Amino acid sequence: MKTSPIQILAADGIDRARQVFGAARAVISDIDGVLLVSGRAVPGAGALLRRRRCALVSNNSTHTARTLRDVFAGAGLAAREQDFFLAGEAAVRAVHERFPGKSVLALASGEVLACARRTLPLAGADETPGVVLVCRDETLTFEKLQRAVNALRAGAAAVLANPDLTHPAAGGRVHLETGAIWALLAAACRRTQEAALVVGKPCPDLVRQALEHLAVAAHEAVFLGDTLQTDARAAAAAGVPFIHVGGEGFALSELVEGGSMAGGLPGPGDDGPLDEAPDGSERGGKPHDH
Repeated sequence: MKTSPIQILAADGIDRARQVFGAARAVISDIDGVLLVSGRAVPGAGALLRRRRCALVSNNSTHTARTLRDVFAGAGLAAREQDFFLAGEAAVRAVHERFPGKSVLALASGEVLACARRTLPLAGADETPGVVLVCRDETLTFEKLQRAVNALRAGAAAVLANPDLTHPAAGGRVHLETGAIWALLAAACRRTQEAALVVGKPCPDLVRQALEHLAVAAHEAVFLGDTLQTDARAAAAAGVPFIHVGGEGFALSELVEGGSMAGGLPGPGDDGPLDEAPDGSERGGKPHDH
C-alpha cells in the first residue's frame, strides 16, 4: 500500500523539521513567502542557496526564469536560470503544446506576455479567441476582462497559470494573484476551476520537472513551501516530503542554521550567523514588485 509522504508543520517542532531537512539530498523551494517577500530576501535564503542543491518551483506568472534570476541577483541571491520552474512560462508552453494553431487571448503582462507573443498566435482585436490564457496580468483592464468572459462563454478553452488568490507582500499585506482574476472570470461565465487547465501548483508537474533536473528520487528531496493549499498538495502529489516554511510555518533561518545537511556542506564563510540588515532582511536585498 502506497504511503503518503512526510509533511512537517510547525506543531511537529523544529527538531523534527531539521531532521527531515538535513536528511534530504536536494531542496525544492517555493519562492514568494519562502525566499522572497516583495522582492527582498528572507533571512536564511542566501545561506540555503549557497549550501544546498536547490530547484525553485513557483506559481509566479509575471517573470520568466531569466528575469527572476535578475530579481534574485538584485536581492543579493545567487541562482541559475535553469534552476527556476515557473507557472507562467509553463502555461505558455502548455497552450502551445495542447492547443496548436488556436488563437489565444493572453491575460498576461511583462516578460510572460512577451514570451506568449513569441510563442503563440495571439488573437487579433476582431477575432474570437479559441483559448484564454490567464496569468497575473498587472495591466488588466475592464475591456480585457469583458473580452475574456465573452470568449469563455463562446466556448474558448481556459488555461490557468495558477489558482492562487494572493501571494505575500511586506508588512502583512498581500499582492493579488492569478486565481483572483480567474475567480472573476469564472463567476461571470459560470465556470468552475475544474473547467480550466491548471498548470501551476497544486498540479505536481513543475515539482516533477524539478526532481528530474536535480536527478534525485522524490523521497530524497524536501519541499519548502508556505502554502498548504498549493505547495503541500503539489509536494504530496509528487511524493516529496514537505516542510511548512514562512507564514504560520517555520522561519527559514532557524531551519537552515540548524543541524547537519546531506545535500551539501557549508562553503567558505558560511558557518557563521546570517548577515542581516537592520530591518531583518539579508544584506544586498532591494525592493522589487513581485
